Amino acid sequence: MKTFFTKPSFCDPQLIWFDHGKTCIRPDEVVYLSSLENYTEFHLRCGKKVISSRTLKIHESQLLAKGKFARIHRKFMLNLQYLKHIERHGEEHFAHLTTGDKIVVSRRKAKSFGSN
Repeated sequence: MKTFFTKPSFCDPQLIWFDHGKTCIRPDEVVYLSSLENYTEFHLRCGKKVISSRTLKIHESQLLAKGKFARIHRKFMLNLQYLKHIERHGEEHFAHLTTGDKIVVSRRKAKSFGSN
């Protein structure tokens, strides 16, 4: 299954385009995004990581319109189709994903997911 595409003459509105229109990814391939200061790292279902030169905030507005994504931390955005459950360890909350990854959830966002 090919994850990356080169930009065709038509533009599929469901694809996530970056690298100045040279590369795109289907939203269902993205497990989560992490902020790297002024860059964003896409963590894909196949295990690959792709870096975008745009901030997480810019991608957030794009992804909220394309699928079931949620900002779960100042540093992370999650594709909710990969969320198994949110677990609390002391004062910290973690999202356990179907891929086996575990990422931090802010206390405020954990409350909106119903985690105590």
